[in-house]
Amino acid sequence: MLDTFFSEIIDELGPPQRAVPLTSEQDERLSKVLPRSFMAFLRMYGFGDYFDRRLQYCDPSDFSEVLALVFAADPDFSHKDCFVIGYSAFGRLVCWSQRHDHFEIDLVDMRLTSSKLAPTAFVLPPGLPKRDRSTDPDVLARSLLPSKSKTFEEFDAQDQPMFDRCVVAHGSLERGECFGYFPAIATVGLDSPMRRVENVKRVKALEHFAILAQLGTFSLMRLERGQYTAIRTIG
Repeated sequence: MLDTFFSEIIDELGPPQRAVPLTSEQDERLSKVLPRSFMAFLRMYGFGDYFDRRLQYCDPSDFSEVLALVFAADPDFSHKDCFVIGYSAFGRLVCWSQRHDHFEIDLVDMRLTSSKLAPTAFVLPPGLPKRDRSTDPDVLARSLLPSKSKTFEEFDAQDQPMFDRCVVAHGSLERGECFGYFPAIATVGLDSPMRRVENVKRVKALEHFAILAQLGTFSLMRLERGQYTAIRTIG
């Protein structure tokens, strides 16, 4: 039975599209490491996608080696207990960890964000009490679903959305594909004017993500007042 929050998201956004049902082997394996609420979602809807494949859900085992490349010998993160449950069209990995809950890795900008290890700093009005963060994994797993305000869009050097223009220029993504920058942004600078549709190609996600994971050192980042601040390097 679906968590109430999950049901509300399905009512709002609709079910994932083009879903591939879980096999019995996947069900048995993933139920040991993923929250029950998210497993109920996967059992009902399988590995589908949202927003014309801006977000694709996947079997975590497919991307375990990408995590190993990102984490190296990091003391907090390991590909053995961290799992990619989905990825965006441009290379943002949506992950779950039994130690750290939901976190994300942006392979293009080489940053890792974690609401547990580096929570966003909010400035609360005087007198407003701070809300306690839930420790229930079935509640925390709600953040693994998308929302209308979190559509996994990518923006070019002029801060304009790119996904629809990339589809027009390069065709719709197939399952297991992504849009990749050529040259990779990590090799030309994060503020490079090379962030544009003309420098994007449709490629196989797994192979492309493995390349991006080896282009440099990732950083654990905190979002403060709309700006990312580096906390420490990963690895």
